[in-house]
Amino acid sequence: MIEIDKEAIFRLGDCEVIPNENSLNFSEPLPQGVSHAKVSIQPKFIELLSLLARKYPNVVTRDELIDCIWEGNRYVGAKALTNAVWHLRKQLNPLLGGEQAIETVRKTGYRLLIEPEFDASDLVDKPDLLRAEQAKVKRLSRQLRSGVCVAITLLLILCGGAGFHLYQDSQRLLQTELIQLTRSAGAELYPAVSPDGRWLVYGKRSNLYLKDLASPAQTPKRLTSKRTRELRAVWAPDGKSLIYPSEDSQTRECSMNRLILESHEVSRLAECYSYTSALDISTDGGTLVYIWREREELDSGLYLLELEEADSAPVRFSCESNCGYRDRDVAFSPDGKWIAIARRYGTISEDIFIQDILSGEEVRLTQGLEDIRGLSWGPDSQTLVFSTENSGIRDGFVVDIESKELLPLSISGFSYPKFIPHRDELVYSNYIKDFSLAYLALDQDIPSTVFPISQAEYSYRNPDYSSVTKRIAYVSNETGFNEVWTSDHNGFNRVQLTDLKRRVAYPSWSHDGSKIAFLAPDDKNEGNKIHILDLSSGGISILPSRFLDHRRPGWAWGDEWVLSSTHEGLTAFSLHNEAPKHLSSIDVRLSKMTDANTILFTRYDEYGLWRMDISQPQRVEPVIAAEDFRESYNWTVTDKGVYFREVHTGYQLINYRSFTTDLTTPILKLPSSSLSSFGAMSYIPGERRLLMTLSEYSKRDVIKLKHKLLH
Repeated sequence: MIEIDKEAIFRLGDCEVIPNENSLNFSEPLPQGVSHAKVSIQPKFIELLSLLARKYPNVVTRDELIDCIWEGNRYVGAKALTNAVWHLRKQLNPLLGGEQAIETVRKTGYRLLIEPEFDASDLVDKPDLLRAEQAKVKRLSRQLRSGVCVAITLLLILCGGAGFHLYQDSQRLLQTELIQLTRSAGAELYPAVSPDGRWLVYGKRSNLYLKDLASPAQTPKRLTSKRTRELRAVWAPDGKSLIYPSEDSQTRECSMNRLILESHEVSRLAECYSYTSALDISTDGGTLVYIWREREELDSGLYLLELEEADSAPVRFSCESNCGYRDRDVAFSPDGKWIAIARRYGTISEDIFIQDILSGEEVRLTQGLEDIRGLSWGPDSQTLVFSTENSGIRDGFVVDIESKELLPLSISGFSYPKFIPHRDELVYSNYIKDFSLAYLALDQDIPSTVFPISQAEYSYRNPDYSSVTKRIAYVSNETGFNEVWTSDHNGFNRVQLTDLKRRVAYPSWSHDGSKIAFLAPDDKNEGNKIHILDLSSGGISILPSRFLDHRRPGWAWGDEWVLSSTHEGLTAFSLHNEAPKHLSSIDVRLSKMTDANTILFTRYDEYGLWRMDISQPQRVEPVIAAEDFRESYNWTVTDKGVYFREVHTGYQLINYRSFTTDLTTPILKLPSSSLSSFGAMSYIPGERRLLMTLSEYSKRDVIKLKHKLLH
C-alpha cells in the first residue's frame, strides 16, 4: 500500500502546491485569471487541498473532510468546508480555463479534478517502511547494550520528542476548541464575561441577560426592563456592576447607565444617542470611552467620561465634522496605552486604527476591509482580535500592532469577540447568515408564502428587475467576491456581469435597460464610487465625484443622470462629464423616480415615504406618514401603489399602500428575521411578482473559543 506524506509538495498542472508554506506557486506565463505567481492561502485550505490530492481520483466525503481537518467539529466544519472549497476553486479554476477544479458530488463530498503529481520520494511503501524500522530497532539495541550513557541520552531525546509532540497536539486541539455557552432561540449579541469568569452578559431582543456559567442549566436572567432597549454592556473591573447604553422605547431618550448587580440599583451616568452605541471601560475602571453625537451638527465620534469624578461630562477627542469616516467600534488596551477604533469609510469599507492615549498619535493597522463586527485586545496589549465580513462570509483575524500581520482564525460566523479578562480565551457571537432571492406571487387569492429563486450554497441579494430586458440584476458572492449577476425572472439563464474582485453592491437598472449603476470601493478602499456598466459593450465607467461616500444609486427619468445621496444631500451625477448637481440637502436613503419630475424617497432624519418635485426640489411632502411607514430600503413603487415591509415584535408584514384610496393592506405575515433591514424589493409587472432578499439563519449563539493564535 502506498502512503503520501501530508506535507508532501505536489503539482496541479501549472501550479506547485507547498503545504509547509501555505502557498500556491503558478508557473510563468501565468494562466488567464491568475494575477500573482505566488498566492498565500489559509492553512485549513491547504490541508483540504492536500487531502483531496492524496485521495485522488476518489471522492472524499464531507464527514471525512470535517473529521480530518476540523477534528470532527461539525458545528464549525460544515460552513468552513464550504468556504474553503469556494476559495480553492477561485484560485485553481484558471488552471482548467475557468472550469471547476473541485467537483461537488451531490449529497456525498468533493473530488479533485486535476491529477496531482507527487515526487517519488514522498511515496512510501508501508511493508518496506516496516522492515526498515525493524532494522533500526536492532541497531539501536546493539548500541544500547554498549553503554548506559547512550541509553540515557536516547531516553532524554525520546522524552523531549514526546513532549514536543504533546505540545504540538495541544496547540492543534486549541485551534478549534469551541464551547457553546447559550442554546436558546433568538439572537444573542455582544457577549462579555465577568472578570472572575463566572457570569456571561449579552444582549437579546433589546434587553440584557445574565447567565451563570457555573450553572449552565439555569435559565438566564433578564436584567433590564421591557420598557427600555439595551443590547451591549461592559463589566466594571471589580465585577460588581455593568455599564450600558439604554433607550426608552417610548420617548427614544438614551442614557448611559450603571447597574449594581447585588442591589439592582440603576444610576444614570451621561447621555447617549443609541442603545447599540459601542463602548469600553479602562482596565482601572476610571474611564469610559463610547461613541456619541453631542449635537446634531456634529458627526458621531469618540468621547471619554471620567467615572470617578462627580458630575463629570463626556469630553470629545475625535474628529467633529466632515471627517470622511464614522467611528463604529472602540476598545481600550489592557495596558492603558492604546484605544483601538474601527472606522467606516463610505458604506462598504471599514478599517482599524489604534490611537496612543497620551500623545494622540494614530497608527493604521488594516487596509480595505469590508465590515468589522467587533474587536477586542489580547491580554498582552500587542494583538487585536476582530471579526470582519467579506462578501457575505464572516471570519475572525488576529492582527499584531507592530508588524500589522493578519492571521486568520478560520472560524466561520465569528462576530463580536470579547476576551475573558486575564485569560487567553474569548467569547463571541456565532453568526452564520445566508441571503437568497425570493418572490411573492401577488395573483394568489390568499398569498401564503414566498418562493426562493436561488437555491445554492452562496448568498444572493439586492434584486432589481428591468421590464425592458425582463431580467433581474442582483449581487452574488459565488466567485468569492460580491459581483453583479443577472438572470431571468425564474432565476435561470444566469450571467456574471462584473469581475472586479471587489465588493460591489446595490445594482440598479436604467429605465431603458441598457445600463446598470452600482457601488464599488474606490482604489484606496476608503470609500465608494458610482460605477456604470454598459450592457452593450460590457465596459464599466466611474462617475466623477469629489465625495468619498455615495448612497444607493437610482436613475433620473431620461437615464442621463444617476441620483445618489452624499454627506451634502441628494445629488445628481452626469453620465456625460457634466458637473454634479446638488438637488437637496436631505440625506436620502433610497429614491425611485415615478415620472419625469417626481421622486419618491426615504430619508435618514425622518421615517415616512416622501415625494419631491425634481424641478422644484424645495417642494417636499409626505406620501405616507411616519407612523404608517417606518421602512428604509424594503419598498418598491408601482403605478398604483407601494409595497413595503412593516416590522413588529416577533414578525414582519408585507403591506400594500394604494395611491387611490390611501389605505394600507397587509398581504403576508413573515417571521421576524425573514427580510434584512438592508435588503431590497423590486416588482415584476408581467408576472405580478414581488422580488425581495430573504435572510436565512436560525439563531445566533454565544461560543467560547480556545485557539493557538490567542496565546
